[in-house]
Amino acid sequence: MNEKVSLKTMLSIVAVALVSFSGIMAETAMNVTFPVLSKEFHTNLNSIQWVTTAYLLAVTVMMTTSAYLIKRYRSRSLWLASVIIFMIGTLIGGFAPNVVLLLFGRILEGIAAGIAMPLMFNIVVATVPFTQVGTWIGLASMVVGLAPSFGPTYGGALVDTLGWRSIFFILLIAPTVSLLLGWKTVGSIERHPLSKTFDVIAFVLLAICLTASLLLVNQLESGTVNWTWLITALVTLIGFIWRGLTSTHSFLNLKLFAQVKFVSLLLVISISMFIMLGLNLIIPIYLQDFLHTSSFWAGFSLLPGALLGAFLTPVFGRLYDLKGAKLPSYLGNSIFTVSVFIIAVWSHHLSLVLIIGLYITFIIGRNMSYTSAQTAVLADEKESNKADATAIVQTLQMFMGALGTTVGALLQSESGVANGLQHFSWLSVGLAILIFGLFASYFFKNRTTK
Repeated sequence: MNEKVSLKTMLSIVAVALVSFSGIMAETAMNVTFPVLSKEFHTNLNSIQWVTTAYLLAVTVMMTTSAYLIKRYRSRSLWLASVIIFMIGTLIGGFAPNVVLLLFGRILEGIAAGIAMPLMFNIVVATVPFTQVGTWIGLASMVVGLAPSFGPTYGGALVDTLGWRSIFFILLIAPTVSLLLGWKTVGSIERHPLSKTFDVIAFVLLAICLTASLLLVNQLESGTVNWTWLITALVTLIGFIWRGLTSTHSFLNLKLFAQVKFVSLLLVISISMFIMLGLNLIIPIYLQDFLHTSSFWAGFSLLPGALLGAFLTPVFGRLYDLKGAKLPSYLGNSIFTVSVFIIAVWSHHLSLVLIIGLYITFIIGRNMSYTSAQTAVLADEKESNKADATAIVQTLQMFMGALGTTVGALLQSESGVANGLQHFSWLSVGLAILIFGLFASYFFKNRTTK
């Protein structure tokens, strides 16, 4: 029986997705404003980079609370909170007279996006019929996936015409549309009774661990290891694990990490994000510094692949619904592996046209296997575990994305632009082969548990 998704459900998903879209759009659009902001606020680029780092920290830390929030509060209340917080943060950022207020506005935007992104996927798995969940996770991913495609172009165009503040003001259109679409459509999804109180200690330990880890990762770009951040990250991680296994309060369900199926797909999703964001950083630098293309063509090189990949994501989700996870997982990762292998072998002999073609191929394969893994990791879980699974998946892939950009920057700074691309591509080939093993582990365990 092929149940239909109601118009109300469709509009509610789009309404929540628009807040996620706005948050990611704000992040990627602001990356091109750093030189302008540095001059306007009379500060160095290292300080201005916190405009992005503060946002990523806020998103990552907020995502860790999403499992508790979704169980504790109505989805409509969470959606309204994310819209209001995002609009307030955007207005503060747009009118900010100094870096401190600009950072505060960015943190509020990150908090809003950290609420909205996990909520969007939870609404999909809770309201969409099982036979169509892959399609709708694909559609939700497409909305979010379009943001980093348009962000740099959107930001660059506005900086050159209306000024950097207009990036914030025009972004207010998306949450406004979200309010119009969602006011009568975003309702409450089924929640499981939650008698436990929020585990503040576990949250603080994980927040410190993630913050220290991201600061450690950023520090690695200079080629040195900050032992203070490393020790802090390790100690708080151990403390968080101990607290999670012994506490009677509610935060994240760490017992999910005892499930081979869950961990296998979690690693697939995280590695996929690591490779994609690493290449997204390396390729434009390679084009400008090694092939001597213009900044426009360097940025444009990723756009066709990103757009095509985003629009095909719902198709890959539908393939999952019709054929199951195995076909898109193995086929997608095969395309993914071949594309990074070619880049690794030909890294010193690539052209702009060839890079555009290879990146399109890479994104098609990557999105096919990624969508399959992301759908399966949520669809396989019991209803009571879906919120925790979403929170863990979203948090780890956000962190791995940041790690991918750092490793990419490190390899290029240490080995040179072309060698850096080659080394990262060979690393990607090895990780892509590992993904085959992770998929095999998942399907073997999936077969034996049925």
